Amino acid sequence: MKIQRPPLKLLLPIFLISLFAILSFAITVTTTTTTYQADNGNLYNVATGFTAASNGFLVVQATTAASTLPVTWATGGTVNNALTAGDWEYSVTITLNAGAVASTTYTFTVKLNTGTGYSTLGTALTFTTLGTITAGQTMTFLEDVGSTSFTAPAGIVITVA
Repeated sequence: MKIQRPPLKLLLPIFLISLFAILSFAITVTTTTTTYQADNGNLYNVATGFTAASNGFLVVQATTAASTLPVTWATGGTVNNALTAGDWEYSVTITLNAGAVASTTYTFTVKLNTGTGYSTLGTALTFTTLGTITAGQTMTFLEDVGSTSFTAPAGIVITVA
């Protein structure tokens, strides 16, 4: 009985697929440090290690001085630009995740599009993480809209980088 060998044109693709499979396991994969989230017309461009959630627009109840920047991360803390009673403010909760880098300063910005393109709301707020990261901690970030009335935004971009 004669054993028949498979044709070379069949063995070559199998060999190449096997080679690529082995190489793909040996190659280092680089991941980005940005996580994109989106909900309700908001786009979150958030550094890995954080998640962001909009608390929406609220009326400022009491005039408050701006936080001294950069603020050191403090669970349950609040970071804000100068808030004027009666103005509208935009509130975002940032949650610290295990992937955040310890002892690093990050910048928080909000951009609104009210129909004429995006413009930065208020001032950039900066904060520094602690020497050790405790996942699940949150801080609230407040940006004064600068007015007692405004046109509802068509889009909001929140960035933590």
